[in-house]
Amino acid sequence: MYDDNGYLLDAFKRIAFNHVWSLRTLIADFINNPPHAPVETLTAMIGFWLFGPHNAGPYIANYWGLLAYAAMMFTVASAWIEARPALLIAVAAMFVPAAGAIITELRPDMIAGLFFAFAGYLLLVSEMKPQSIKFALVIGLVCAFAVTIKLSAAVLTIPMIGLAAIARFFLAGKSWKKETTNLLVMLISAATVVVPVSIVWGPQTYAYIYQTLVTNKDIWHTPGGWLFHIGYNLTGTGGYAALGYSLFIGMALIVSDLIYSLVKRDLPKRVVSYYLWTTLIFVGLIFTADKSVYQSSFFFFPFIVSSVLACARLIGRFPKYSMYASVIVVGTVSFSVSPAHTYQQGIWRNQTAPMLQQIVSIVKTNALGRDNCLGTKYVYATIGAYPVTAEAVALSVAQKYNMDLSLQHLFMARSLDSITASLKHANFVLLPNGAGTTESRNQHLPGIEFYDQVKVWLRGDPAWTEHQIEAADPPTLFVRTSCSTAAQ
Repeated sequence: MYDDNGYLLDAFKRIAFNHVWSLRTLIADFINNPPHAPVETLTAMIGFWLFGPHNAGPYIANYWGLLAYAAMMFTVASAWIEARPALLIAVAAMFVPAAGAIITELRPDMIAGLFFAFAGYLLLVSEMKPQSIKFALVIGLVCAFAVTIKLSAAVLTIPMIGLAAIARFFLAGKSWKKETTNLLVMLISAATVVVPVSIVWGPQTYAYIYQTLVTNKDIWHTPGGWLFHIGYNLTGTGGYAALGYSLFIGMALIVSDLIYSLVKRDLPKRVVSYYLWTTLIFVGLIFTADKSVYQSSFFFFPFIVSSVLACARLIGRFPKYSMYASVIVVGTVSFSVSPAHTYQQGIWRNQTAPMLQQIVSIVKTNALGRDNCLGTKYVYATIGAYPVTAEAVALSVAQKYNMDLSLQHLFMARSLDSITASLKHANFVLLPNGAGTTESRNQHLPGIEFYDQVKVWLRGDPAWTEHQIEAADPPTLFVRTSCSTAAQ
């Protein structure tokens, strides 16, 4: 998958080519060359450190996120019921597809959404004793971590965590003085992490957000009417992939908790505030122009926490039957919710493995042992993002042949002139197959529109040799075999 390969490549290159093998070299490398998502990159690096140059290692290392998920669900449930039934509720929460995606998808969105949801819970629902400075420090660190795991989501996480903090102040009532102290401690605690991170990652995070929301907003825009945008995170593409039938189970639990509490006239304001906070996130995502199941993690995980909270509160009203009720919940979820899967499992790119092997073999044959007249690094360019990603090729040649490829993503280019100018500095160019071309067009990638012109341009330049990849739907790899027309 595109992002998985990107994080795997970034992590492996830092170890193999930047020689990051100690805390000192890690800090220096992250400051001099800040990764897009520092926590996910570090997780992938730990996986490679522990398991060697095997791609399974980073996925195994990503299990820390699933362990954090289980611990947080238990923490939420155990605040309302005893430990054993709370453990069963946490087990039930593990069946939600979004939880499984924490380890089947090597990207930061799910873990960021998890910590964001838990930060909101700690701010809105948890109560502190007058001298709870240590707890306030912990909450501040959780909030900071929620922001830094997915830096480009700061446009959502910072305002919503800030709103939760303000709401906590007003929910304090007569003890507002105590909460003022606690909130100040939280702010200082969070600032000790967020400020240094902002200094290092601020410029590139701003640039990334700007290109997403402004420069390339036409690329990331998701077409569809109001019904599509309203339903996307419920029964639509996003909700179906991340929640499945747990959506209906969770909604039933939340509604039942609200109704029962109103009947009994004991509905805590803090609990209602978290339900409202989750609802506000959902409404906000309706109005975002771009939709993705990953971005929506910032709604899915607050919804899961709300569901666990409601379930625990309902079971807690009948303590004698809490174990029986918990067993019923686990059984219901396990039989009605699909097992863990990747969000991309519905996108089948046929024969990608053998195509990748052929491309890597051609790159190796035409690079290793030969002089590169274009520079010290060989440049690999792509006109389409799929079927074989450039990151997958670069990762494979790095692991097998210790070769550091430089990549050019020409599918983001908006003119033929800019593409041809870049090709003068490239050694390899992959043109996508029919399925990859269609997929790139469906994703509104502008560079793919110049596919035909680029192919004619390459075929007309004697410096390039064409290689047809063997497959039912083959891509085409062009290799520079002469520097006669290369930019000097």
